[in-house]
Amino acid sequence: MSRVFHKASALLEGAFRLDYTTAHILGSLFDRDSDKPLHRLKRRLADAYGAHWSFPSTNGTTILNILALLSACPMGGRVLVNRDAHSSLTAALIHGGFEPVYLAPEYDAELGLSTGPALDRFDALFSGERVDCVFLTSPNYFGIVGDIAAILERAHARGIPIVVDAAHAPHFHFCSSLPLAAEDLGADLVAQSTHKVATALSQGSLLLVNNPIFIDALYEHVNELGFVSTSFSYPILASLELGVQQLVEEGEEIWSRTVERAERFRRQLQGLSKLTCFGRERVSSPGFHDLDGTRITVDVSRTGLTGFDVERQLNREWIYPEMATLRHLLFLLTPGTTESDLERLAASLTRIDRVGQTRPPRWLPPPPPVPPMAVIPRTAKYSQKRAVPLSDAVGRVSGETISAYPPGAPVIAVGEIVSREALEYLRCLKDSGAALRGAADEHFETLRVLSS
Repeated sequence: MSRVFHKASALLEGAFRLDYTTAHILGSLFDRDSDKPLHRLKRRLADAYGAHWSFPSTNGTTILNILALLSACPMGGRVLVNRDAHSSLTAALIHGGFEPVYLAPEYDAELGLSTGPALDRFDALFSGERVDCVFLTSPNYFGIVGDIAAILERAHARGIPIVVDAAHAPHFHFCSSLPLAAEDLGADLVAQSTHKVATALSQGSLLLVNNPIFIDALYEHVNELGFVSTSFSYPILASLELGVQQLVEEGEEIWSRTVERAERFRRQLQGLSKLTCFGRERVSSPGFHDLDGTRITVDVSRTGLTGFDVERQLNREWIYPEMATLRHLLFLLTPGTTESDLERLAASLTRIDRVGQTRPPRWLPPPPPVPPMAVIPRTAKYSQKRAVPLSDAVGRVSGETISAYPPGAPVIAVGEIVSREALEYLRCLKDSGAALRGAADEHFETLRVLSS
């Protein structure tokens, strides 16, 4: 057993003794400078990633995305952001009074997926828009990495900072079989969910600061805006340190092995007639520069079923995908995934593949175009609103931000003009079993719009 495992066992044994908030001798998240253990932890975490500084979170990555954008962009500034960003981005736009300039992701019709941010779309927006900051997601939930390196180079050549939501990439820096990490490419601030992919306890996340000019603003917001709980968790912080230490000591070995196991599983699925999955052969298609190979996306559309239908079948066998969409199932392989896990999954998918006759791929709608924005999100958030039937909402200004969760990317954002296409897309998702996050009406029969 590794030293990290033994330390993790000791952490669990002592968790109840650590679970209090008055250990001033250990230090505080709110302190920028001290010689206490928590300050030294921030230094060690930054050094592990080769960053200038780090800020750990026991409240997940959502709050780190907000703090990072508030630190990097002037109040009321214009933010170029990929449209499929996590809904926490909308919260940051509201808090900062920012005006979003949306970068629509490429849509691969063959895969039925949005890919990553593409350089040509970025350049087109940059040539015609004033931009104060860039906020990108890399990789997306399906592990796809867009043209992030080239976009970083373009933005920095213009002196524009870039914030990256790398929630699903805390392991990239430590394994040569994975894509290059945003922090290694020079992103100014990078938020990571160590608890999602590595072994930190739930809500253990990390903000990496490559550009020291943003540290003053970061701690100002941490201390003044109430986003960070004064009752932060020492056990979660300890697990965060252990999770990163494991990556430092064993990351190359355990994640390279996981990538190899995932590739073998992909090859096994290639023998099926209806279920399909993609891999790095898609690299170099628009918006698809690289792939986290540990993520397996299975397309079920040729079965005539939705991803939600197949997910329910698998759940009855005690198999739980990471995510289902209208067309796909997403499975995450980790160093803890065993061969018996994959054998059970392969057997279940093979049975599903063999049921019935091959059908034409089920038609599923692509994401609708980004609706035009009438007012900035902050203005819309604090305006008077009223609920109207969906049929009466078309052409009105939305008072809600609604996304299918997961992955949580907005289809309609507060302050945008409601389009018929967006409502039809959301209704299709709802009727197919998706959860609509942010919808005030759980039945999705009405929508809140601005009163005037």
